[in-house]
Amino acid sequence: MEHSKKGRARRRNPMDPTVEGKRRATIMKRVYMARKRGERIQVTFDEKGQPEGKHGDELMSWIGVLAREHVPIWIQDWRSRDLDGLKEIIWKETVTSFTVEESFWNTCLKSCGEAARNFRYDLYKTFVEEFINEESVWTRPKKVIENYPNIEEEDWMKFVQYRTSSQFQQLSDRGSEIRTNNEYSSRGCRDGYRKLDQEMFKKTGKWERRDGLWLEQQMGPDGELKTPVCKKASELIVEYNTQESQCTFESVGTNDVLSHALSRPEHKGRVRGQSKFIKPSQYFNLSRSSNKDNEVQSMRREIEELKALVRGLCANRDVEQSVDPKNVPPVDQHNSFKASCSAQ
Repeated sequence: MEHSKKGRARRRNPMDPTVEGKRRATIMKRVYMARKRGERIQVTFDEKGQPEGKHGDELMSWIGVLAREHVPIWIQDWRSRDLDGLKEIIWKETVTSFTVEESFWNTCLKSCGEAARNFRYDLYKTFVEEFINEESVWTRPKKVIENYPNIEEEDWMKFVQYRTSSQFQQLSDRGSEIRTNNEYSSRGCRDGYRKLDQEMFKKTGKWERRDGLWLEQQMGPDGELKTPVCKKASELIVEYNTQESQCTFESVGTNDVLSHALSRPEHKGRVRGQSKFIKPSQYFNLSRSSNKDNEVQSMRREIEELKALVRGLCANRDVEQSVDPKNVPPVDQHNSFKASCSAQ
Protein backbone atom coordinates (compact mmCIF):
# COMPACT_ATOMS: atom_id res chain seq x y z
CA MET A 1 0.00 0.00 0.00
CA GLU A 2 1.07 3.51 -0.66
CA HIS A 3 1.57 5.71 2.35
CA SER A 4 1.30 9.42 2.88
CA LYS A 5 3.90 11.52 4.68
CA LYS A 6 2.16 10.89 7.98
CA GLY A 7 2.34 7.13 7.44
CA ARG A 8 -1.35 6.64 6.68
CA ALA A 9 -2.28 4.15 4.00
CA ARG A 10 -4.10 5.43 0.94
CA ARG A 11 -6.74 3.04 -0.32
CA ARG A 12 -6.01 1.41 -3.67
CA ASN A 13 -8.46 -0.17 -6.06
CA PRO A 14 -9.50 -3.49 -4.48
CA MET A 15 -10.42 -4.82 -7.93
CA ASP A 16 -6.75 -4.79 -8.95
CA PRO A 17 -5.81 -8.52 -8.92
CA THR A 18 -2.17 -7.74 -8.12
CA VAL A 19 -3.27 -6.16 -4.85
CA GLU A 20 -6.52 -7.72 -3.67
CA GLY A 21 -5.87 -11.23 -4.95
CA LYS A 22 -2.44 -11.44 -3.37
CA ARG A 23 -3.59 -10.03 -0.04
CA ARG A 24 -6.61 -12.34 -0.01
CA ALA A 25 -4.57 -15.46 -0.77
CA THR A 26 -1.96 -14.59 1.88
CA ILE A 27 -4.52 -14.11 4.66
CA MET A 28 -6.50 -17.20 3.68
CA LYS A 29 -3.37 -19.37 3.68
CA ARG A 30 -2.14 -18.10 7.04
CA VAL A 31 -5.48 -18.60 8.75
CA TYR A 32 -6.20 -21.97 7.19
CA MET A 33 -2.75 -23.28 8.06
CA ALA A 34 -3.42 -22.43 11.70
CA ARG A 35 -6.82 -24.12 11.53
CA LYS A 36 -5.27 -27.20 9.95
CA ARG A 37 -2.95 -27.50 12.93
CA GLY A 38 -5.96 -27.18 15.23
CA GLU A 39 -4.83 -23.76 16.42
CA ARG A 40 -6.51 -20.40 16.73
CA ILE A 41 -4.72 -17.10 16.23
CA GLN A 42 -4.41 -15.32 19.57
CA VAL A 43 -5.88 -11.82 19.42
CA THR A 44 -5.27 -9.31 22.18
CA PHE A 45 -7.52 -6.35 22.91
CA ASP A 46 -6.59 -3.05 24.54
CA GLU A 47 -8.39 -1.77 27.62
CA LYS A 48 -10.96 -0.02 25.41
CA GLY A 49 -11.90 -3.30 23.74
CA GLN A 50 -10.15 -2.65 20.42
CA PRO A 51 -8.16 -5.46 18.74
CA GLU A 52 -4.50 -4.54 18.64
CA GLY A 53 -1.25 -5.52 16.99
CA LYS A 54 -0.61 -7.69 13.95
CA HIS A 55 -3.14 -10.33 14.93
CA GLY A 56 -5.78 -7.66 15.49
CA ASP A 57 -5.22 -6.44 11.93
CA GLU A 58 -5.46 -10.03 10.69
CA LEU A 59 -8.78 -10.47 12.50
CA MET A 60 -10.30 -7.41 10.82
CA SER A 61 -8.93 -8.49 7.43
CA TRP A 62 -10.35 -11.97 7.93
CA ILE A 63 -13.79 -10.52 8.62
CA GLY A 64 -13.49 -8.68 5.30
CA VAL A 65 -12.61 -11.96 3.56
CA LEU A 66 -15.67 -13.64 5.09
CA ALA A 67 -17.85 -10.75 3.92
CA ARG A 68 -16.67 -11.10 0.32
CA GLU A 69 -17.00 -14.87 0.29
CA HIS A 70 -20.25 -15.41 2.19
CA VAL A 71 -22.43 -12.30 1.92
CA PRO A 72 -24.41 -12.20 -1.35
CA ILE A 73 -23.67 -9.08 -3.37
CA TRP A 74 -27.38 -8.57 -4.15
CA ILE A 75 -28.61 -8.09 -0.56
CA GLN A 76 -30.03 -4.67 0.27
CA ASP A 77 -30.27 -4.65 4.06
CA TRP A 78 -27.71 -6.39 6.28
CA ARG A 79 -30.05 -5.99 9.26
CA SER A 80 -32.66 -8.33 7.77
CA ARG A 81 -33.67 -11.23 10.02
CA ASP A 82 -33.51 -13.49 6.97
CA LEU A 83 -29.72 -13.30 7.25
CA ASP A 84 -29.52 -14.59 10.83
CA GLY A 85 -28.39 -18.02 9.64
CA LEU A 86 -25.64 -16.48 7.50
CA LYS A 87 -24.49 -14.35 10.43
CA GLU A 88 -24.16 -17.46 12.59
CA ILE A 89 -21.95 -19.04 9.93
CA ILE A 90 -19.71 -15.95 9.80
CA TRP A 91 -19.43 -15.84 13.59
CA LYS A 92 -18.56 -19.55 13.73
CA GLU A 93 -15.87 -19.06 11.08
CA THR A 94 -14.46 -16.20 13.13
CA VAL A 95 -14.28 -18.00 16.51
CA THR A 96 -12.88 -21.12 14.82
CA SER A 97 -9.94 -19.11 13.52
CA PHE A 98 -9.36 -16.48 16.24
CA THR A 99 -9.62 -16.28 20.02
CA VAL A 100 -12.36 -13.73 20.62
CA GLU A 101 -14.87 -13.34 23.42
CA GLU A 102 -18.62 -13.69 22.99
CA SER A 103 -18.93 -9.94 23.61
CA PHE A 104 -17.20 -9.37 20.24
CA TRP A 105 -20.17 -10.91 18.39
CA ASN A 106 -22.02 -7.66 17.68
CA THR A 107 -18.89 -5.78 16.57
CA CYS A 108 -17.82 -8.70 14.38
CA LEU A 109 -21.09 -8.78 12.47
CA LYS A 110 -21.27 -4.99 12.26
CA SER A 111 -17.76 -4.95 10.74
CA CYS A 112 -18.76 -7.71 8.34
CA GLY A 113 -21.77 -5.70 7.18
CA GLU A 114 -19.58 -2.65 6.58
CA ALA A 115 -17.02 -4.71 4.68
CA ALA A 116 -19.74 -6.22 2.49
CA ARG A 117 -21.20 -2.78 1.77
CA ASN A 118 -17.77 -1.42 0.79
CA PHE A 119 -17.19 -4.44 -1.45
CA ARG A 120 -20.50 -3.88 -3.25
CA TYR A 121 -19.59 -0.21 -3.67
CA ASP A 122 -16.23 -1.12 -5.23
CA LEU A 123 -17.89 -3.58 -7.60
CA TYR A 124 -20.40 -0.97 -8.69
CA LYS A 125 -17.84 1.79 -9.20
CA THR A 126 -15.43 -0.46 -11.12
CA PHE A 127 -17.69 -2.62 -13.29
CA VAL A 128 -21.19 -1.11 -13.43
CA GLU A 129 -21.32 2.68 -13.16
CA GLU A 130 -19.39 3.48 -16.36
CA PHE A 131 -21.02 0.70 -18.38
CA ILE A 132 -24.57 1.03 -17.08
CA ASN A 133 -26.04 1.61 -20.59
CA GLU A 134 -24.13 -1.24 -22.21
CA GLU A 135 -25.40 -4.76 -22.65
CA SER A 136 -22.11 -6.22 -21.39
CA VAL A 137 -22.78 -4.92 -17.88
CA TRP A 138 -25.10 -7.91 -17.29
CA THR A 139 -22.24 -10.37 -17.76
CA ARG A 140 -19.70 -11.07 -15.04
CA PRO A 141 -16.40 -9.32 -15.78
CA LYS A 142 -13.35 -11.52 -16.21
CA LYS A 143 -11.61 -10.04 -13.15
CA VAL A 144 -14.62 -10.84 -10.99
CA ILE A 145 -14.63 -14.45 -12.18
CA GLU A 146 -10.90 -14.79 -11.54
CA ASN A 147 -10.75 -13.16 -8.11
CA TYR A 148 -14.21 -13.94 -6.72
CA PRO A 149 -15.36 -17.30 -8.08
CA ASN A 150 -18.06 -17.48 -5.38
CA ILE A 151 -19.98 -14.75 -7.28
CA GLU A 152 -22.11 -16.68 -9.74
CA GLU A 153 -23.82 -15.39 -12.87
CA GLU A 154 -27.23 -15.26 -11.17
CA ASP A 155 -25.79 -13.25 -8.27
CA TRP A 156 -24.25 -10.77 -10.69
CA MET A 157 -27.51 -10.29 -12.60
CA LYS A 158 -29.43 -9.62 -9.37
CA PHE A 159 -26.71 -7.17 -8.33
CA VAL A 160 -26.83 -5.24 -11.62
CA GLN A 161 -30.63 -5.29 -11.66
CA TYR A 162 -30.82 -3.56 -8.29
CA ARG A 163 -27.97 -1.15 -9.01
CA THR A 164 -29.67 0.03 -12.19
CA SER A 165 -33.11 0.41 -10.60
CA SER A 166 -34.82 3.72 -9.77
CA GLN A 167 -34.93 2.67 -6.09
CA PHE A 168 -31.15 2.48 -5.92
CA GLN A 169 -30.76 5.70 -7.90
CA GLN A 170 -32.87 7.57 -5.34
CA LEU A 171 -30.80 6.20 -2.47
CA SER A 172 -27.61 7.02 -4.34
CA ASP A 173 -28.70 10.61 -4.99
CA ARG A 174 -29.65 11.02 -1.35
CA GLY A 175 -26.27 9.66 -0.24
CA SER A 176 -24.46 12.00 -2.63
CA GLU A 177 -26.37 14.95 -1.23
CA ILE A 178 -25.47 13.97 2.34
CA ARG A 179 -21.79 13.61 1.41
CA THR A 180 -21.86 16.98 -0.35
CA ASN A 181 -23.31 18.68 2.72
CA ASN A 182 -20.85 16.95 5.04
CA GLU A 183 -18.41 19.66 6.02
CA TYR A 184 -16.20 17.33 8.05
CA SER A 185 -14.93 14.37 6.02
CA SER A 186 -12.48 11.95 7.61
CA ARG A 187 -9.07 11.60 6.00
CA GLY A 188 -8.21 8.35 7.78
CA CYS A 189 -7.46 4.94 6.26
CA ARG A 190 -8.84 1.48 7.05
CA ASP A 191 -9.66 1.19 10.75
CA GLY A 192 -8.38 4.77 10.98
CA TYR A 193 -9.57 5.74 14.45
CA ARG A 194 -8.59 2.41 16.01
CA LYS A 195 -5.01 2.53 14.79
CA LEU A 196 -4.62 6.25 15.35
CA ASP A 197 -5.93 5.89 18.90
CA GLN A 198 -3.47 3.08 19.67
CA GLU A 199 -0.54 4.89 18.04
CA MET A 200 -1.13 8.04 20.10
CA PHE A 201 -1.47 5.94 23.25
CA LYS A 202 1.94 4.37 22.59
CA LYS A 203 3.48 7.84 22.22
CA THR A 204 1.91 9.54 25.23
CA GLY A 205 0.96 6.65 27.52
CA LYS A 206 -2.62 7.91 27.84
CA TRP A 207 -5.77 7.76 25.74
CA GLU A 208 -6.42 10.88 23.70
CA ARG A 209 -9.81 12.52 24.08
CA ARG A 210 -12.10 12.29 21.12
CA ASP A 211 -11.75 15.97 20.17
CA GLY A 212 -8.00 15.43 19.81
CA LEU A 213 -8.46 12.29 17.69
CA TRP A 214 -11.06 14.02 15.55
CA LEU A 215 -8.69 16.90 14.82
CA GLU A 216 -5.88 14.48 13.96
CA GLN A 217 -8.13 12.68 11.48
CA GLN A 218 -9.08 15.95 9.78
CA MET A 219 -5.47 16.88 9.05
CA GLY A 220 -3.93 16.37 5.65
CA PRO A 221 -0.61 14.65 4.89
CA ASP A 222 1.23 17.90 5.65
CA GLY A 223 -0.39 18.14 9.09
CA GLU A 224 -2.58 21.09 8.15
CA LEU A 225 -6.36 21.50 8.26
CA LYS A 226 -7.60 22.00 4.71
CA THR A 227 -11.04 23.60 5.03
CA PRO A 228 -12.20 26.82 6.77
CA VAL A 229 -14.90 24.93 8.72
CA CYS A 230 -12.29 22.55 10.13
CA LYS A 231 -10.06 25.46 11.12
CA LYS A 232 -12.99 27.16 12.83
CA ALA A 233 -13.82 23.92 14.68
CA SER A 234 -10.18 23.64 15.73
CA GLU A 235 -10.26 27.15 17.21
CA LEU A 236 -13.46 26.35 19.11
CA ILE A 237 -11.98 23.12 20.47
CA VAL A 238 -8.97 25.03 21.80
CA GLU A 239 -11.27 27.68 23.27
CA TYR A 240 -13.56 25.17 25.02
CA ASN A 241 -10.59 23.23 26.35
CA THR A 242 -9.22 26.45 27.82
CA GLN A 243 -12.58 27.26 29.40
CA GLU A 244 -12.79 23.74 30.79
CA SER A 245 -9.39 24.08 32.43
CA GLN A 246 -10.57 27.36 33.97
CA CYS A 247 -13.80 25.71 35.20
CA THR A 248 -15.94 28.05 33.09
CA PHE A 249 -17.11 25.22 30.84
CA GLU A 250 -18.24 21.76 31.89
CA SER A 251 -18.52 18.65 29.74
CA VAL A 252 -21.63 16.69 30.70
CA GLY A 253 -22.09 13.33 28.96
CA THR A 254 -22.44 13.78 25.23
CA ASN A 255 -22.43 17.57 25.63
CA ASP A 256 -18.67 17.84 25.62
CA VAL A 257 -16.03 19.92 23.84
CA LEU A 258 -16.38 18.24 20.44
CA SER A 259 -20.18 18.36 20.26
CA HIS A 260 -20.16 22.06 21.21
CA ALA A 261 -17.39 22.87 18.73
CA LEU A 262 -19.20 21.14 15.86
CA SER A 263 -22.67 22.25 17.02
CA ARG A 264 -23.96 18.80 16.22
CA PRO A 265 -25.69 16.28 18.49
CA GLU A 266 -24.32 12.76 18.79
CA HIS A 267 -25.69 10.01 16.60
CA LYS A 268 -27.34 7.13 18.36
CA GLY A 269 -25.23 4.00 18.72
CA ARG A 270 -21.80 5.43 17.93
CA VAL A 271 -19.27 7.95 19.16
CA ARG A 272 -17.88 10.60 16.83
CA GLY A 273 -14.10 10.77 16.99
CA GLN A 274 -13.73 7.15 18.20
CA SER A 275 -13.49 3.78 16.50
CA LYS A 276 -16.51 1.59 15.86
CA PHE A 277 -15.51 -0.59 18.81
CA ILE A 278 -16.35 2.17 21.30
CA LYS A 279 -19.96 2.41 22.44
CA PRO A 280 -21.56 5.60 23.82
CA SER A 281 -22.29 3.95 27.17
CA GLN A 282 -18.61 3.02 27.41
CA TYR A 283 -17.05 6.32 26.37
CA PHE A 284 -19.43 8.67 28.15
CA ASN A 285 -19.82 6.32 31.10
CA LEU A 286 -23.57 6.30 30.64
CA SER A 287 -26.14 3.81 31.76
CA ARG A 288 -29.13 3.04 29.56
CA SER A 289 -31.13 5.82 31.16
CA SER A 290 -28.28 8.30 31.46
CA ASN A 291 -29.01 10.05 28.17
CA LYS A 292 -32.58 10.74 29.27
CA ASP A 293 -31.38 11.78 32.72
CA ASN A 294 -28.94 14.25 31.16
CA GLU A 295 -31.73 15.73 29.07
CA VAL A 296 -33.96 16.08 32.13
CA GLN A 297 -31.18 17.74 34.11
CA SER A 298 -30.46 20.09 31.25
CA MET A 299 -34.15 21.07 31.03
CA ARG A 300 -34.29 21.64 34.78
CA ARG A 301 -31.27 23.95 34.59
CA GLU A 302 -32.92 25.90 31.78
CA ILE A 303 -36.15 26.18 33.79
CA GLU A 304 -34.26 27.50 36.83
CA GLU A 305 -32.45 30.02 34.63
CA LEU A 306 -35.78 31.20 33.20
CA LYS A 307 -37.24 31.51 36.71
CA ALA A 308 -34.27 33.60 37.80
CA LEU A 309 -34.71 35.78 34.73
CA VAL A 310 -38.40 36.33 35.48
CA ARG A 311 -37.67 37.17 39.13
CA GLY A 312 -35.10 39.69 38.00
CA LEU A 313 -37.55 41.33 35.62
CA CYS A 314 -40.22 41.53 38.32
CA ALA A 315 -37.78 43.05 40.79
CA ASN A 316 -36.93 45.79 38.32
CA ARG A 317 -40.51 46.82 37.84
CA ASP A 318 -41.56 49.80 39.99
CA VAL A 319 -45.22 49.71 39.07
CA GLU A 320 -47.32 47.87 41.62
CA GLN A 321 -50.66 46.43 40.73
CA SER A 322 -53.52 47.75 42.87
CA VAL A 323 -57.14 46.71 43.22
CA ASP A 324 -59.95 49.29 42.66
CA PRO A 325 -62.58 48.91 45.44
CA LYS A 326 -65.31 49.97 43.00
CA ASN A 327 -64.65 46.82 40.98
CA VAL A 328 -65.19 44.47 43.97
CA PRO A 329 -68.64 42.83 43.77
CA PRO A 330 -70.96 43.28 46.81
CA VAL A 331 -71.30 40.42 49.27
CA ASP A 332 -74.73 39.13 50.25
CA GLN A 333 -74.91 39.57 54.01
CA HIS A 334 -77.85 37.21 54.46
CA ASN A 335 -76.75 34.11 52.61
CA SER A 336 -73.50 32.20 52.38
CA PHE A 337 -71.85 31.64 49.04
CA LYS A 338 -73.21 28.09 49.02
CA ALA A 339 -76.69 29.19 50.23
CA SER A 340 -76.50 26.62 53.00
CA CYS A 341 -77.25 28.96 55.92
CA SER A 342 -78.18 32.52 56.73
CA ALA A 343 -75.63 35.03 57.94
CA GLN A 344 -76.13 36.75 61.32
